[in-house]
Amino acid sequence: MNKRSVIHNKSYYFIYPGDINTKTGGYIYEKNILKRAKKIKFNLNAIKLANSFPFPKENDLKNLKKTLEKLPDNAVLIFDGLVFECIDSIINFLDRFVVIALIHHPLYLEFNGNQSQFFLKNAKKLYKKTKKIIVTSSDTKQLIFEKFKINKRKIHVVEPGIEKLKKYKLKRDKNINLLSVGSIIERKNYHYLLNELRYMDKIKLNIVGDITRESKYYNRLLKIISDYRLSKKVKFHSNVSTNILSKLYSKCDFYVSVSKYEGFGMSLANALQLKKMIITYKTKTIMSTLKKDGIIYLNNFKEKSLSKLITKNAFNSDLSKKLSQNKRKFLTPIQSGDLFIKIIKNA
Repeated sequence: MNKRSVIHNKSYYFIYPGDINTKTGGYIYEKNILKRAKKIKFNLNAIKLANSFPFPKENDLKNLKKTLEKLPDNAVLIFDGLVFECIDSIINFLDRFVVIALIHHPLYLEFNGNQSQFFLKNAKKLYKKTKKIIVTSSDTKQLIFEKFKINKRKIHVVEPGIEKLKKYKLKRDKNINLLSVGSIIERKNYHYLLNELRYMDKIKLNIVGDITRESKYYNRLLKIISDYRLSKKVKFHSNVSTNILSKLYSKCDFYVSVSKYEGFGMSLANALQLKKMIITYKTKTIMSTLKKDGIIYLNNFKEKSLSKLITKNAFNSDLSKKLSQNKRKFLTPIQSGDLFIKIIKNA
């Protein structure tokens, strides 16, 4: 059998947790890849796991082991980072496979204290098991190279494909409308955003994201809303259609992100494509994603810092002009999917 036919007959499996239809950056990225693979008839098989990852129950790990046992030797396994960084207990089951990790951002950055150290320790062991690591930005590539001493040639950057959402002409109301999109997890720092709403009148905030990943944190946010009587100012959308998401973007005056760390910032990229005013916490990665023109960068999480930026810039026509000059171009979902498939195909 020649080398060409061996490559053609390889088996490829994409392993991810939870509901891939959830409207968050990571899931949209992965859904686009699976959709592209199906379109070009590349045999990338999806394996859906429980939504408990990255904190799997014992039974979830047992089910994963059973699944792996059924897969052929030398199969190419592409693991979503939420799964990959918590399977150290079954690390020896990976030896007969070609392993690729899709790391949107290392999990140790999402947590503090012992949890952070737990994921850091896991990553140091598990990253060494990979044939390739795929990341969404050059900053994440550099981080993995420096922090985990992984050969740079093994780390590949595939930026997400950004689908241009439809822009609707909607009737304006008297409120300043804010939008934030992303899983309801502590790293996203929504508690700071909610607290800042106390200092603004005529304000509405729509938050789109999975509320199941960190239920304790979601309940904490509900308590803040209750304690400060913010229920008329805030609405959560756990999962929405692309059509409704497009309307929420179209309606918003500001897209706001107070996340402490992002692997790329797909939802921010959507806002930039639509030329929506953006206020976001300043990180190196996000500055690479959005560039400077027309973007308002938040430098700290001090009380009233965000609310002052919003009220100061609510009707800033100069900012809109600068935003129109922002020429950042993004990959399309097709371009991103093709690049991703090319990398895993050659594993």
